[in-house]
Amino acid sequence: MSNAGVRFAQAWRPALHQNNRRPPALRLYSTPHPPSPKSPVSRAERILSRLPPSMQKYTRQLKDAPVSHIVAFLILHELTAIVPLIGLFGLFHYAAGSGRLIPLDYMMQHYGGQVADGVRRFEKYFRRKEWFGFRRDEAEQPSTDKSQEAAATNAMEKWKSDNKYRIVVEVGLAYAITKVLLPVRIVASVWATPWFAAVLARTRALIRPRES
Repeated sequence: MSNAGVRFAQAWRPALHQNNRRPPALRLYSTPHPPSPKSPVSRAERILSRLPPSMQKYTRQLKDAPVSHIVAFLILHELTAIVPLIGLFGLFHYAAGSGRLIPLDYMMQHYGGQVADGVRRFEKYFRRKEWFGFRRDEAEQPSTDKSQEAAATNAMEKWKSDNKYRIVVEVGLAYAITKVLLPVRIVASVWATPWFAAVLARTRALIRPRES
């Protein structure tokens, strides 16, 4: 086997831990000095730390991966956030019809905080950009009741009465579902990283100017 093949195989070999003890924290670097907070390795470590300990065994293969694999993982992670967000919003907005496909009641009952956070986040963003009929000079109407039940009622009333709030609630709901799926998205991104890193390498080879 060539040296490159040996290095590739070693990059994905799970780390062995003595006495079958779980490591205190997942580290993507083995040097005594951690990387810069803005480096790809540091960003990947922050993302992987969001997984519960029971799921971190699925991400250990990324521990000793080369930087090209770390970059591929970060790109996949962003894609698994953007694609479901846009896809779910399109499903809710164009295919929901009378609203039967919009699981707002269920999401507000189980994940009301995420839905309310998504609605607030995108309402502010739409006001700043003045999209979908929102204007910067419109005063926001904060609710004094912070309970999930009040947030659900407020969201449903806005969704039924105002088309621009229908859009922001649908985007907020898609954001909440995407956020809930974070562990699945991380594991799927790690699983697809070797394949996607090879795709990126072939793409760079195609667009790189040929040496004369």
